[in-house]
Amino acid sequence: MSAKIFVTVLILGMIAAAPAIAGELFEVDGQTVVRNEEPALPMIELELEELWRRGGEDDDVMIGLPVEALADEEGRVYLADQQLCQVHVFDAAGEMIKTLSREGDGPGEVRGPVDLVRLPDGSFGLSEFFPGKITKITFDDLPAGEIMVDVSGGQTGGFTMQTMAASAGNHLVVAGSRSLPQEKFTERTHFLAAIDQDGNQTVRYMEQVSRIQRPHSVVHENDFLPSFPLASALGPDGRVYTPRDRENYAINVFLADGTLDRVIEQPEFKTWTRNKLDTKRILTLFESWAGANPDTWPRFDLQKTERAINTLHIDGQGRLWVQHSRSNRDLPEGNFLSLDLYDAEGHWQREVRLVCEGSSVSDGIRFLGDGRILLIKGFVVARLACLGSGNATLGEDDTETIEVICYQLPEI
Repeated sequence: MSAKIFVTVLILGMIAAAPAIAGELFEVDGQTVVRNEEPALPMIELELEELWRRGGEDDDVMIGLPVEALADEEGRVYLADQQLCQVHVFDAAGEMIKTLSREGDGPGEVRGPVDLVRLPDGSFGLSEFFPGKITKITFDDLPAGEIMVDVSGGQTGGFTMQTMAASAGNHLVVAGSRSLPQEKFTERTHFLAAIDQDGNQTVRYMEQVSRIQRPHSVVHENDFLPSFPLASALGPDGRVYTPRDRENYAINVFLADGTLDRVIEQPEFKTWTRNKLDTKRILTLFESWAGANPDTWPRFDLQKTERAINTLHIDGQGRLWVQHSRSNRDLPEGNFLSLDLYDAEGHWQREVRLVCEGSSVSDGIRFLGDGRILLIKGFVVARLACLGSGNATLGEDDTETIEVICYQLPEI
């Protein structure tokens, strides 16, 4: 082989081995925008390998309403249960080791936890919806104090509700809403913020302010279900990922200090328009929140589309996985969800379809950060229950048997 041919072959081999890049970089109003028209690589179906499962009709482990899961360095999986007010702890093989916390108002006890985080001191934090606080518990099930969420900025009065928490290193991010009653309306501010270990706000990433009339003659969906409080994610480097708005496929990426680093977008994405069944599901949810007596219900002003971005996940490699309004639509039989995979800089790599069991309407997944995924049956209902009285329903799509399945995610 001549030297010229050898160099040509070597260069072509290097190009083939290099990771595919998609997404053009633009500067828009001084902000970096990663605009993705097409993925760099073709769609791939990933058949997940089941490692273990717990719950279900024949299991001796009873699971109520699971709302979050995480794993530690030894492969143990921690599952926060809103209904049972505890954390189930499973070893790497799925055997039940213990439970942490319990229902109550004493030290280390909780009522209706909505999320679970691992804190810098090694303790576990159970986030509570109301009052917005994080109850700390050790691995030995000992109380370790609490963090009261204070995003008031010194404003007196009102109350805070919490819907999400995430922790990475010393960075603690929370989302929820703060309500301040006025004479004829309630001013409700939905927020995504960083707090310190004393609970004081240090950064405000996102907010939406709504004025809700009292009494509720009309309930506007977006006043109660904005896009970001349940869909945000925290990366291992402290970057915060959150939907930019409800209707568009656009994701704000903030540095830990609140600087907007970039916006990841798919401008050609068509947000799913609700059909009759979709509208019935969201209406059933709002009716369950409104109470048992239909005569007292307000008029519900519902959106015509689903939220463009449903859930954001960060895996152990720092890659972004986006679950959008079409992720559970028109999939081939055997496909559970379709996710968009991005590299750490926001370049769209490919569409990934997960092949496993589950209902794409009512079930959800959590990335454990170590190459495993936990599928949680009934997860969607549990997360929606976090926003109301603790009762939520998807009507005929409710999951009767709550079960969790741990899968190995193939490397891609």
